[in-house]
Amino acid sequence: MAENLRFCGPALIANETMLHNVIQMITDIITKQHICQVEFGPEEETLEAGEETSEFDWIVVDTALDVVSGMAAAMGQSFAELWKVFEKTILRYAGSSESLERATAVGVLAECINGMGAAVTPFTSVFMKLLLHRLADEDSQTKSNAAYAVGRLIQHSNADAEIIKEIPTILSRLETCLQMNVSRLQDNATGCVSRMILRYRDSVPIKDVLPALVNILPLKNDYEENEPLYRMICQMYKWEDATIRELTPNLLPVFQAVLTGDEDQLEDERRAELIELVKWLNQMQPGAAPWVEQL
Repeated sequence: MAENLRFCGPALIANETMLHNVIQMITDIITKQHICQVEFGPEEETLEAGEETSEFDWIVVDTALDVVSGMAAAMGQSFAELWKVFEKTILRYAGSSESLERATAVGVLAECINGMGAAVTPFTSVFMKLLLHRLADEDSQTKSNAAYAVGRLIQHSNADAEIIKEIPTILSRLETCLQMNVSRLQDNATGCVSRMILRYRDSVPIKDVLPALVNILPLKNDYEENEPLYRMICQMYKWEDATIRELTPNLLPVFQAVLTGDEDQLEDERRAELIELVKWLNQMQPGAAPWVEQL
């Protein structure tokens, strides 16, 4: 159902009765009150069953949480009202002592933020407080999901003042993430920084941040984050930023690896923009990127 919602939109839950039934079922499952999660039998058997089915129980909850993400993608800004139904439970999982529950909940939160778009603005303070805490999580997957979620919150929220005041803290925690090549941490941290620069360039210490970012490129795991990354890089050249120009010799081999490597590294629009940039750089400095003429 989650995938159908993502691909087909809100038509699946357009009927009010259907929407109510889905909400009730999902709420029952994520609060562990659904009939399929109720233990039964004599006490001595219940303990054993509880141990054996605990992993199954989480699979059921995880599947239901995925439907919440699908609903956010399908409903867009209108999901903001529905979020209030699930908020308490999802945020509780995000603060769980179990790393799998934390990682899953933070990932769901990221997808909900992305689905809500600008309607996430009223929730910015609550989400930011939680995500900053999770950026320092001991679990790498939770930390990675938090980096992705912060990037999406920066991208969509219009609570500029609340976000800007947290930028130094965000960057200090992302600095560690950029050095950890696990759980797509580098990729999600890179995407977060890229979205931050696109929205709040004047509040970011570009001279310190960009070299650290360029040093770990190209991304090798999560190509989705190439979208904000190369959009940001192209935009920085359009802004005639001095730091990005100084980094051109370091970036040209990265551009070559991305443009001549696996085609799924870039979407068509971003690929075309990057090729245009490299051709311009090659004109400004003839022979700097002769390979671009073969694209």
